[in-house]
Amino acid sequence: MGLTQRADLPGGSGGSESALTRAVITRGRPRYVRRGRPWQPDILLLEYEGREIIVKDYASRKWPYRVGVGLFSVWRETLIYRTLAGIPGVPRFVGRIDRYALATEYIPGKGAGEAKPGDVDDAFFSRLARTVEAIHARGVVLCDLRNMNNVLISERGDPFVIDFAAGFRRGAPWNLPLNAVFRLFAQDDRLGVIKLKRRLAPHLVTPEESRRYRKGVFMQAQAIAFRNWGRRWLKRLAGMKVSS
Repeated sequence: MGLTQRADLPGGSGGSESALTRAVITRGRPRYVRRGRPWQPDILLLEYEGREIIVKDYASRKWPYRVGVGLFSVWRETLIYRTLAGIPGVPRFVGRIDRYALATEYIPGKGAGEAKPGDVDDAFFSRLARTVEAIHARGVVLCDLRNMNNVLISERGDPFVIDFAAGFRRGAPWNLPLNAVFRLFAQDDRLGVIKLKRRLAPHLVTPEESRRYRKGVFMQAQAIAFRNWGRRWLKRLAGMKVSS
């Protein structure tokens, strides 16, 4: 089954974002999909002009996170969604609500981390790989595709990449260090696809994919250690208990 075409949503590439204000949230009968940790946004499902949309909202976070994390994250994800407009497998961008919140279309489905072998057809992984390569071709890497719940399986069985909070864009041609990092994370995105295939359809994993997965990417262990250190630091800053 191929990725389906969806009807145009208000905002995004098909309309104006000017109608998106914080009143959209209060009027849209919001329901929590996830209450964020102190440094994370709340994820809300609500109605907007006859359709359901997803809103990522940092407004209720304490000011160090609302300003220090929320402002930058909403600005960056807005740029990324606009850059990726029209790619099958990327939810359509509805618009930025304000400095602390943005909205995308709602795709009914479940996170790939909840799926079991046999829940997707064999072509699912080639469709996901095409989406990832199209994202890279627009100059964006995801950086967290190994988190299986950043891939959503729609009710029709199509793959969608649903979180760009860790993503970033390729640098200018002269920015050799940033572009070297970009290439490393592009490799890691591809390994994320292989990881999901290993879990849901191991019979499809080729010997070459197994070799690449075992090898990993340059400084992968160090990058994971740095990420985990950052998460522990954020928890301490928020006064949360940190496991040793």
